Amino acid sequence: MLRGLILSAVTAAAVIGAAITATGPAVADETLVLTWDDLIPDVAPLADPLSEQPMSVRYDLGFIAKVLIDAEHNLISRTGPEYLNALALADRLRKQGVAVDRLTTAVAGRDAEITRRGTELNKKLDGQTVRMPGYALPLETTEDGVTEFLLVPYVGACIHVPPPPPNQIVHAQLSTAFRLDGLYQPVWITGELIAGTRNRRLSFVDGQADVPTGYTMRVTKVEPYKE
Repeated sequence: MLRGLILSAVTAAAVIGAAITATGPAVADETLVLTWDDLIPDVAPLADPLSEQPMSVRYDLGFIAKVLIDAEHNLISRTGPEYLNALALADRLRKQGVAVDRLTTAVAGRDAEITRRGTELNKKLDGQTVRMPGYALPLETTEDGVTEFLLVPYVGACIHVPPPPPNQIVHAQLSTAFRLDGLYQPVWITGELIAGTRNRRLSFVDGQADVPTGYTMRVTKVEPYKE
């Protein structure tokens, strides 16, 4: 519920602080130079259901929502101290006049809409030849280098922190292997962009997970990123 809103804000801050700025040199011919924002279709901003609440109440509601979600998914016990503390805090807020149930329900709806919008793609870019920067997370490698990678907007995406929404991940398929220096090397990629959601399985130390990607690029050129 409310946790999704808070995580979205944290993720957005991470992107703003760590993402590559896509202001590169102009490219000849009809190649479009994209920023990550270009991958998101134009939509109206969402209203904040907590806009009239003081920051302390926002934090309290965030804690309550997180605990309720964890309990719903059987991650914590409903008889444990964390859950009981959340219930007590919710009762205290209600006595102060805070509409706890209404607000958490409203935020849950907003969070669901944020998730849905993360799957929306800019169909105007489908089939276009584009050039864009990002961090390369290798998927398939040969002795000659990497042949597939995920292009993501910030370091740690899909491994150390929750993955970006699908419309902020590009599955890069290379025609020629490219040697990366390591995880999350900043690069420019050029090629044909295909708009369409797919799942890509990633392997981790503790298992595997499917990561949905909103775009695929048939890459014709990879360049190390330079300011």
